[in-house]
Amino acid sequence: MGLLGKRILVTRSAEQAGTFAARVRERGGVPLLFPTVRLVPHDDSRALYEALSRINRFDWILFTSANAVRFFAAAAGRAAAPEIPGPVRIGSVGPATTRELARRGLPVHLTAEVHTGEGLVAGLAREGIEGKRFLLPRALEGRETIPEEIARRGGRVEVVPVYRNALPPRDERAAAEIEERPPDVCTFASPSAFRNFFALLGEERAASVLSRSRIAVIGEVTARAVRERRYRVDIMPPRYTMDGLLEAIETHFGPSAQGGDTP
Repeated sequence: MGLLGKRILVTRSAEQAGTFAARVRERGGVPLLFPTVRLVPHDDSRALYEALSRINRFDWILFTSANAVRFFAAAAGRAAAPEIPGPVRIGSVGPATTRELARRGLPVHLTAEVHTGEGLVAGLAREGIEGKRFLLPRALEGRETIPEEIARRGGRVEVVPVYRNALPPRDERAAAEIEERPPDVCTFASPSAFRNFFALLGEERAASVLSRSRIAVIGEVTARAVRERRYRVDIMPPRYTMDGLLEAIETHFGPSAQGGDTP
């Protein structure tokens, strides 16, 4: 119950917020739902359909998020794509992505030990990258780390966007609530989630909330987006997972912390 009474802002998409909110409640916290991202299929699936038509030519398919798995599977279903051939191996960035792949009956041959693009490349390097062909279904706004690092090691990567981030409708009631009484912690799992917080609230309102809350993020890329706007990252877990984030928040406040305090 390390989050006893702590009010935790959940900015994940509406489809994903429920699981994280439930985990906040399990730890004694109070989740405040304010989605700042909405995930939608990429507008143009032609590149993906073309890649699926020659899926047997790839050595690996790489997934860097559970969202990429879901949107890839949905597009493959719409295209009536053939099953992934046995020789084609699947790489995953972390446990949540691996669980989503397993849930869909897809075998995972490699899960990164460090749950980042760099960690996935490091795992692939031990398997051998030179001369191999990789398919990378991802968000339209994805990082270039994996394609660049694989190319540097002599591999070939085909990037196919399967989804993109969009701005969700603003919940004015929730916006007024968090402005009037800021959360103890505002959580952000991606740069888009942080940037869209300002787009939904407006610069002044967002700044007012963040100045009276602690900011918790997943990953260096999200942390960089926060710092670029000259805000301080108060909490960042060593494990880039939602459970890791909650554990880091608990550690930040300590076992004796009670709800309601803000900076």
